[in-house]
Amino acid sequence: MADYPTTSLFTLVPEGFADDGSAEKVLRDLFGLDSSYSVKSAQVPQYGATLLYAWEKDSGNGISPAENIQPLILKQLKDLSALKEHNKLIMDFDFERKRATLLLAEGERLITANSYHTVDIPSAIYYMLEILHKSQINPQQTTLHFSGKADDAQLKTLKSYVKDVRLRM
Repeated sequence: MADYPTTSLFTLVPEGFADDGSAEKVLRDLFGLDSSYSVKSAQVPQYGATLLYAWEKDSGNGISPAENIQPLILKQLKDLSALKEHNKLIMDFDFERKRATLLLAEGERLITANSYHTVDIPSAIYYMLEILHKSQINPQQTTLHFSGKADDAQLKTLKSYVKDVRLRM
């Protein structure tokens, strides 16, 4: 099993939106990154996009990002496209980093892939429901594919908002 380090320094741009030089500027401007950050890219053909990302400094995740290591968000995008449901929703809740990454697709159309500052499960649920509401997707018709630390009570709370919760590794 491969390890995928996380980063919240990412964005997706439509294929052909920008050449390599201007794509790097998009990420640098979005996050205020100086030249000490190396901007990388990866194709996401299933959604007709390019993922731009940079590794966070001093992430303490035990993995030293290198040229051949890809970020977790890229794996999550591939996993999202492989889900069989019409409404596809992935939440990765990282309590230690205080981050929730949410990915949503309707059919083959990617709606969002974003990372949010969250201090607890209720704040992650807030972002999840907001995304579903703005996308006009019924949570009760959506299965949540969840990864991260959550106790039984938190999983029960999550399940009260969606059709089902499936745990991911």
